[in-house]
Formats: sequence, C-alpha cells, structure tokens
Amino acid sequence: MTSVFRATNYPSGAVNPRNPRQVVVSYGSYLNRNSTEANGCVPQGFSAFGNPLYDGVKTAGACNNKIVVGVSNNAGATFTGSNADVRTLTIANQANNQRKTDQWFHWLAFTDRGKLAISYYDRAYGDDETNGFSDISISGSDNSNFTEFGVRRVTGASMPPPTEFPSAQGGGLFWGDYTGLATKGEDALPIWSDTRLNNVFNCPGTPAPGVPPTLCSATEPNGVVANDEEIFTDVVDVPTR
Repeated sequence: MTSVFRATNYPSGAVNPRNPRQVVVSYGSYLNRNSTEANGCVPQGFSAFGNPLYDGVKTAGACNNKIVVGVSNNAGATFTGSNADVRTLTIANQANNQRKTDQWFHWLAFTDRGKLAISYYDRAYGDDETNGFSDISISGSDNSNFTEFGVRRVTGASMPPPTEFPSAQGGGLFWGDYTGLATKGEDALPIWSDTRLNNVFNCPGTPAPGVPPTLCSATEPNGVVANDEEIFTDVVDVPTR
C-alpha cells in the first residue's frame, strides 16, 4: 500500500529566546536513522501535493516517518543538516516504541527558558501503526544542541481514522492536517484535530409535528462508526531526558 502524509514535510522553526543566534527547524522524513530501506520503503514517485510516495511503508522494520531536527548556531547561516545525510540527523522521536512507527504533522516552539518542544501525531501506541488510529505526543529537549529528547503521550486514548469523505475501504480520505503548538511559561499547549467524538445528527423522521428530535449516529458496512473532527488542546509539561 502507499501512504501520504500531505503536510508532513512542511518545516517548522523557531529562534531560541535565550540565544538569538540559535535557530531550530524540524521537518518530516521517511528516510531517517531508524529507516531500513532494504526491507521496504520503495519510492513510487510523487503525490499530487508534491510529496514522495513509498510502497511497503507498513512492512515492520522498514521505513517510517520521523520528525528530523536541524540546528543552527550562527543565526541560520548553516544548519547541522546542511551537508549531512538525513539518516545521520537527530530525530525528535526517540522513545523505543517510536522506532518502527510513524510520527507526522508536527509543530515546534520554545518555552520562555529555552526548552524546545515539538508536538505531532503519533502511531507508537497500541495497534495504531496497523489499524490507522493515531495519538498526539510531545517531545522536549533542553541540552545545548537539542540532540536528546524526552517523549510524552498527550492523548489518553487513540483516535480512530476520520470518516469524512469516506473511501471504499472505510475510513476517511481527508483529515484536518494542520496542528499547532504554543507555549506559556514552561508549559506547552498543543492543538490538534481529534476524531474521538461520534458524529451525531437528527434521526430520520425527527423532528416532526408531535415528534421531538432524536439524535442518531451511523456505522459503515465494515463497522467503522462515523466520527466528527473537533479541535482539541491540552496543557502539558515539556518532557526532557
């Protein structure tokens, strides 16, 4: 099968408030220090959005999307990834359960004291990587060049695949694909599109004269329950190692 994370490669960057010459940029890459292209990850051209496509991305131990981090200590003149193989660069997804799973749709921000926070969708929990469910995680680092990251799960339960614009296989073809991240003091406030709420609507025949409105939900033939996409946020500590 093929996989498309439409906005995964869009970079996010920020300047360290404690060191104005230090700029950090993150971006998504299927090729990274945890990818094993020999076991899958065969290039299949480009999507309509210009992002590369790969076959075999669900093969265990093959390639998976990671959030790669580049650091400049000279006000953006050069970065750690300027002339380096992407397979050697730091990734923000350093937990053991993230080694063979996808992370994407990221955003980056600094806390007031210069701690780096990166939030993103994550398939490192339960069976997310194979059933299409997703979570939100946040990575944090406070060492000088942001090479070591702690990771924390933000969502308390996995989110099912979206059902809007359904495909023949069930599940949606489109997901609100922009996330964001702000900080307040030393806290992080990630924001994301959440699919855990059921889509409800007026049941057929209601309301009608003498018949009060009743709410119904819907289930696709394959058992997928229709869900809504809602904007969620949370206030979390930034984890570090």
